Amino acid sequence: MGSPWRATGARILGLLLVAALLGWASGQVFLVLFITTLVMLGWHLRQLYRLEYQLRAGSDFQRPELGGVWGEVYHHLFQLNKRNRQREHKLINALKQFQEAATAVPDATVVLNEADEVVWCNEASERLLGLYSPQDLGERIVSLVRHPLLVRFLNKWPQGGSVEFPSPVNADLLLSARIIPYGQGQRLLLATDTSRVHRLEQIRRDFVANVSHELRTPLTVINGYLEALLDSEDTYPSQWRQPLRTMHQQCNRMLHIIEDLLMLSRLETQAGRQHHRPVAVAALLATIVEDAATLSGERAHEIRLEVDSTLWIRGCEQELRSAFSNLVFNAVRYTPDKGRIIIRWFEDERGIHLEVEDNGEGIPLQHIPRLTERFYRVDRGRQRESGGTGLGLAIVKHVMNRHNGQLRITSQVGVGSIFACDFPAQQRVEAGLSAAARVKQ
Repeated sequence: MGSPWRATGARILGLLLVAALLGWASGQVFLVLFITTLVMLGWHLRQLYRLEYQLRAGSDFQRPELGGVWGEVYHHLFQLNKRNRQREHKLINALKQFQEAATAVPDATVVLNEADEVVWCNEASERLLGLYSPQDLGERIVSLVRHPLLVRFLNKWPQGGSVEFPSPVNADLLLSARIIPYGQGQRLLLATDTSRVHRLEQIRRDFVANVSHELRTPLTVINGYLEALLDSEDTYPSQWRQPLRTMHQQCNRMLHIIEDLLMLSRLETQAGRQHHRPVAVAALLATIVEDAATLSGERAHEIRLEVDSTLWIRGCEQELRSAFSNLVFNAVRYTPDKGRIIIRWFEDERGIHLEVEDNGEGIPLQHIPRLTERFYRVDRGRQRESGGTGLGLAIVKHVMNRHNGQLRITSQVGVGSIFACDFPAQQRVEAGLSAAARVKQ
């Protein structure tokens, strides 16, 4: 037992002993002991009341000058209160630093609770989202920022996704918003001004489209003269024949690149899902296979077509032709002579699929995520020899995005590759209805 308890016990025994002696002297031992016990109990109850009052009041803890057990109790409580206050000051300082840092962030930062009510927002939220603190605190974010895209995004909340919508304060500003979950049911809404990035992207698209359009005319003229010269072999020396053929080949390649760039520009600038009509994909693939056989020529590829002729989808036939032909022609270019190419068009429980399978060289795994980038080449030398532009898969990706689908690539080096276009089942239309719709149009 510690010294405070020994001192307190000794004090109580001493008082009881004195009380017993006084009671013996007066002949009232039990009465005096009873009164003494009541006095000690009252004193302890008074100390307990003072302690409970200070704890309940929550004010600065006052430590009375007491000895024994009560002195130790007040001492430990005083030290505990001191540590709590120090910890509280540290938390307040940390919170102030966080708020200062969040306020300095140029992005709109909004803290939401489980009910999507605004708990806190920084100064950028006023400039980008029109939120004001403290007036808007406690209000639901969908009542303050009512754009349907943001409302739909908050309701679905795909973790890791984002949504773009115009600023409710300035329609010229385009915002990109995302949600970050943290704590117990709380979420952080971050909205970034992406207007400058979109303007730069628009400038890039306009530049590519304008340059491609301007280059197409002179290249067409040059190509025409080269074809005329090649058809008139008697008008030039024989040693010019090979240079003219090389010039004609490279001119055609440049024209193909320009056509692909113009196609990409149209896909990027036109609104999605325009002129979507029922498309007979089986018939479309049959014509593409005929062109692929012509492209194959003396290389004698085995091109097999496995299609469901009753399977029609709703889409843009021109865009689908461009996407499918890019996949089939790529398979012809990169499959060795007398190789096998299988084109499948079918439906299963996962949706509708076009698969182009070949037994070519295959693609190393590290290159697959970047295949849809513009001008990305696994092998630059092989790309030039095959006549590819490096834009075909980028076109396919854009077309699939405009048809609510996705491009799927699987490949194994030395075995071959499968390039698949996956469409949602909702894209299907009945063949009979499709024919009727085409007649009406």
